[in-house]
Amino acid sequence: MRARGGDVSEIRAFDGAMVAAARHGWECAPDLAGDTLVLEWDGLVVAADASLYYRADLRAALGRRGIVPHGDGSAHLIAAAYRAWGDDCAERLEGDFAFIVWNRKTGRVCAARDFSGKRTLAYAQLGGMLVVASTVSGVLAHPECPAELNLTSIAATAGGLFAAGHETAYTAIQTVPAGWTLARRAGQRAELFRHWSPPAASDRGRGGTSFAEGALHLRELLERATTERMPVQGDVAVWLSGGWDSSAVFGTAQQALVERGQRRKARAVSMSYPLGDPGREDELIERIAGRWGVDAHWVRIADVPFFERPAQRASRRDEPFAHAFEMWHRALARGTRAVGARVALDGMGGDQLFQVSEVYFADLLRTGHWIELARDWKAKGGGFRVHDAREFVRTALDPLLSERARRAITVLRRGRRPTGYLERRPPSWIRRAFAAEHHLEERERAFAPQRGRVSAAAFETEWYLSHAYFPRVFGTVTGFALEEGVDLRSPLYDRRVIEFAVSRPRWERSTGRETKLLLRRAARGLIPEDVLAPRAARTGVTSGYFDESMRRHFPSLSNGLMRDSALVDVGIIDAEEFRRWSEYYVRNGGSQLGVTLYFTLQTELWLRSRVRPLDALVNELDTARETAVRS
Repeated sequence: MRARGGDVSEIRAFDGAMVAAARHGWECAPDLAGDTLVLEWDGLVVAADASLYYRADLRAALGRRGIVPHGDGSAHLIAAAYRAWGDDCAERLEGDFAFIVWNRKTGRVCAARDFSGKRTLAYAQLGGMLVVASTVSGVLAHPECPAELNLTSIAATAGGLFAAGHETAYTAIQTVPAGWTLARRAGQRAELFRHWSPPAASDRGRGGTSFAEGALHLRELLERATTERMPVQGDVAVWLSGGWDSSAVFGTAQQALVERGQRRKARAVSMSYPLGDPGREDELIERIAGRWGVDAHWVRIADVPFFERPAQRASRRDEPFAHAFEMWHRALARGTRAVGARVALDGMGGDQLFQVSEVYFADLLRTGHWIELARDWKAKGGGFRVHDAREFVRTALDPLLSERARRAITVLRRGRRPTGYLERRPPSWIRRAFAAEHHLEERERAFAPQRGRVSAAAFETEWYLSHAYFPRVFGTVTGFALEEGVDLRSPLYDRRVIEFAVSRPRWERSTGRETKLLLRRAARGLIPEDVLAPRAARTGVTSGYFDESMRRHFPSLSNGLMRDSALVDVGIIDAEEFRRWSEYYVRNGGSQLGVTLYFTLQTELWLRSRVRPLDALVNELDTARETAVRS
C-alpha cells in the first residue's frame, strides 16, 4: 500500500488482531488526517483514513451523550462516535472517510465507508480471519488470501458494466460499498448494512418555500459546506472551470474568507484549452477569477498526455478499471501543489443535484402536461424531422416502457432486448457465450438501482446518487489527488446540500433551455452576471479531448495487443469483433463507443500484467508505437 502513503506508519499487534496505518507526511497536519495513526482508547483500537467535517456539530451530539473525545484527530472523533452509537456511528459522521474500529473487550469489528465513496475499503473473509484494508492490494498481500481472478468481474469491467460495486477482480476480495458498514462479532462472519441511503427525489417539491427562499437557503448551505472543507491555515485551491458548479464553489469560498476577515484568497487552478476546442472556457474562467481579483493558474491541455506509460500504470493498478481522465486530474493536482495548496475543492455533484436531462419529457407526457411538453420541446430545438422524432422517442417514450413491454419487444426482435433508459448492455465484442454463461446483462440490471414508482426525472437523480459506478470514480479520482499530495474535497456533494437539493421541484433543475436555475440564483453576486446567464451552447465539453486523443493513440495500442490477447485467451472477447468496432470508431468517432473501447483496452493491459511478464508487454507496445509512427 505504498502508493497510499509511506512517510509515516504504525503497526500495533494485540491478542487476536493487528491494526496498522500508513500516511503521507503532509496529511498529518491538524486540519487534515492528523498525526494519530493507530489510536487505542478505552478498549477501542481505531485506524482511519478520514477528512471529517462539521466537527463542532459532532462534538455537540457527543456531549449530549456524555462523551468527550480524547483528542481532536479524526481517529479520536470516530472512537468517540463508536462509543456513543456503536455500529451505527458512521451514520453520524460527515466527511470523506474509511475506518476500522476493533473493540478489544468484545472482539467486535466495525468498518465503514462514506456515502460518496471517496475513501476506498476492501476486505476478505478467510476462514475465521477477517482482513480489511484501504486497497485491494493491501488485502491481497496477506499470505493466506487467494489470488484467483474473478473473470466475471473482469469481463464486466471490459464491457463498461459497473453496477456490481461490491465485487473486485479477485474472487476472495470484496469492497465495502459506499455508504455501507461492515460489522463482525467475535467468531462470526462479517455482515454488511447500509448506514446511508439517497433521499427520495421530488418533482413538485417539499416544504412549500418559494424559489427565492430556496435559493437563499441553498446559499447558506453551500457557504457552510465550503467553509467546513477549507483548511484553517494555508491556501485552498478550487479546480475552476467556466461552468456553474465549480464557479459557485469558488465564489462561495472567496465570500467565506472575506466574512472570516482573512486576507488570503482561494486560488484558481484551471485547465486551458486552445481556441476552437469545445472544452475551452478560458475567457469565462478569467471573468470569474477576476471578480475576486485572482489570477488563474493555468494547466495547458496540450501538456497533459492522454496515455502515459499505459502498461506500467496498468500493472500498478489494483483493479482493471482505469479512469480515462487520470492524467487530467493528476495535472490539476500538480497545479494545486504549484500554488502552494494541499486542499483543493471541486464542483463534483452539481450535475447530479441541480439539473436533469430531457427525460422529464416522459413525465410531462405521462401526466398529460402536453402544452408544457410542446413548449419545452420547441425551446430545446426540437422539430418534426426524422432525427427529431427519434430523439423524442428516446427521451419521452422509451422511459415509459414497462418491463412487460420490453419483454414483448424482445420476443418480436427475436431475443434482442431493447436497452432501457440508463441501462447498459455488454458490447458486441464480449463473446455472447461468455456473457450468457456469466449472466452479464442480467447481473447489471439486478445490481443497478431500481426505478419503482417514481417519475423518470426523480429516478435519474436517485440513480446518480446510488449507482455503484460513481463511488468507483470518486474513490479513484481522490486516490490520484492523494498520490499527488492533495486532499480533494467536494462541497456540493455534502449530505445537507443533497438532502435539500433533491427536495426541490424539478423545474428548478431543468425547464426548456434553462438548467440549474436554483444553483445559479444561489450564486448571484458571487459570479459575474454574464457568466450566470443562459448559454446558447454547452461549454467545457471534454469529449473533444477524449475523442481526439483516443482516435490518435488507440490503434497503435490496441492492434498489437489484440494479436495475442489475454482477454481472448480466457474467452471473454471476440478479437475480430473488437477489431471491427475499433476501426469503425477510429473512422467515425462516438463518445460512448470510445469509452467502452477504452475500458476494454485498459482491462486487457491489466490482465496481461497479471498473466504475462511486464517487460515483454512494454516492448510490444513500444514496437507497436514505432510501427504506427513509420506508417
